[in-house]
Amino acid sequence: MKNDKTLLLVVAHPDDETAFAEVLIKYRMLGYQVYQIIATDGKYGVRVTSIPEGDSLAYVRQQESICSAEKMGIEKPIFFSIDRLDTRNGVRNYFNAHHALRDSLTHRIPSINPDFILTFGPDGDSHHTEHIVVGSAVTEIILQQGWVDKYPLYYLAYTKDSFVGLEELGFLDEKYINVEVSYSQEEELIGLEAYKCFQSQFTVEELQEDYLSKLNDTLNKTFFRRFAVKEGKQVGF
Repeated sequence: MKNDKTLLLVVAHPDDETAFAEVLIKYRMLGYQVYQIIATDGKYGVRVTSIPEGDSLAYVRQQESICSAEKMGIEKPIFFSIDRLDTRNGVRNYFNAHHALRDSLTHRIPSINPDFILTFGPDGDSHHTEHIVVGSAVTEIILQQGWVDKYPLYYLAYTKDSFVGLEELGFLDEKYINVEVSYSQEEELIGLEAYKCFQSQFTVEELQEDYLSKLNDTLNKTFFRRFAVKEGKQVGF
């Protein structure tokens, strides 16, 4: 099945797409062209790997995301290859990187012309600084360019009871979650295969734990909140 619809995902790092994998696969199977923009090059992600920080790790992580995209059957990732989107390397470098991100998004979003965009909300999924920055930058560009209706924007969302014991994840009151996407076990299994590509970022034990956790979760739904703006002015508050 193929149609002329397009989905765009915008995330911070190679491997962030795993949080959206089943949704990307579902819409690819519905015939959408599925694109993803990955903002940073991931060269500092050394939590698991013995590869030192730097260009070699950035290359490995890019190859892992390419592997994942191939397994999901979606378009090859678009890498902006920004160094960092926090202040570890200095405030001025952060400002320059943020400017580069905004410029790149302003030019790339219209060239892809998506029917809708997925990204992280204000919680950044796990409160990761660069997740928050990327989601905020996408929102800023949508507002600056008057694209709120042209490119509907959706933030990944969790309910409070979605991840018991994973307090680092952000969540919303359920009344603000206005989109749910159901996916099949087939789509889930494809996503789990794609997850295995990220050998530099997850241990074998973590991959296995996630595999069992997802198979045991029979809800098979991902939630989102649509970004919305009320137009027009009122006098005072």
